[in-house]
Amino acid sequence: MAKKYFLFILALSIWLSGTMTSCSLFTPPAIIPCYGHIDSIPLIITNPLQQGTSANGINSVWVYVDDNPIGAFQMPVTFPMIATTGQHKVTIFAGVENFGEAENRTKYPFYSSYILNTTLTQGATVKFKPTVEYATWAKVGIIDNFDESGLTPQHIYKDTNAPTYSKATDTNMYIIHIPNSNVYQGNGSGLVTVNSTKQYYNGITDTFNIPNNGSAVFLEMNYKTNNVFTVGLYNVGNSIIGGTAYYPIVYVDTSSTWKKMYINLQPTIGSYPSYNNEYKIYFNVALDPGATLGQTYFDNVKIVRYN
Repeated sequence: MAKKYFLFILALSIWLSGTMTSCSLFTPPAIIPCYGHIDSIPLIITNPLQQGTSANGINSVWVYVDDNPIGAFQMPVTFPMIATTGQHKVTIFAGVENFGEAENRTKYPFYSSYILNTTLTQGATVKFKPTVEYATWAKVGIIDNFDESGLTPQHIYKDTNAPTYSKATDTNMYIIHIPNSNVYQGNGSGLVTVNSTKQYYNGITDTFNIPNNGSAVFLEMNYKTNNVFTVGLYNVGNSIIGGTAYYPIVYVDTSSTWKKMYINLQPTIGSYPSYNNEYKIYFNVALDPGATLGQTYFDNVKIVRYN
């Protein structure tokens, strides 16, 4: 019995020894990543008359190495990349906040990608300085940059027919000009003022044609406001046949500094298509409850879609 037990212990020891030796032989080596760093991504404007200004809200980035996804990051950021030392293709996409929501970041479909063939070294950091432009497939329509010399915008009008809490529009949008310190860019910015005697504003843009084919359509605008306001879609086709025409898209919160907002119009267009593919954008400012004065500023309002 003792002999059998001894043989069993010997066999077990040999097996365990072989197993541990096998494990040590196949332990994977430590992986040392390469690193990248990005501070910001400027937007380069190639045709200001057709594309407007370079004001943008790019605050996040999507990174690919040799067409393999590395991750999405908020800038500024230093990030790891699993790659061997040597030449690699690095592709960078600019990201924005859809509807101004930090938790709703997206690659902006109308900015070009930035592609760089460069050397990556394990353990070392490459500082990337990407830039983007409006892509060749982007059709930019400037609604208003408020640089005209007049007192009221040329392409955003007082809309006396829009329903606003059962009250009619009783004020207008006016242009403030430099050297007014509230002008954001260029010669002027738009301003809507509401108060205890003039509490409601409805503004509506020129008509634009967008085929309802599921493609992305974005409204871009810069703004600052001490009063909540609404941006929505006006369905021209529905208004002609007597149906509901006003569809709110986003309620914009207050901001004491100028911000850039990207508003995806496609979901609303898809849900409420116009039979003649004609739409307008509307802006509604109603004095906040308990407030005595509301001031909402606009600049660089443009609509971007596929060519």
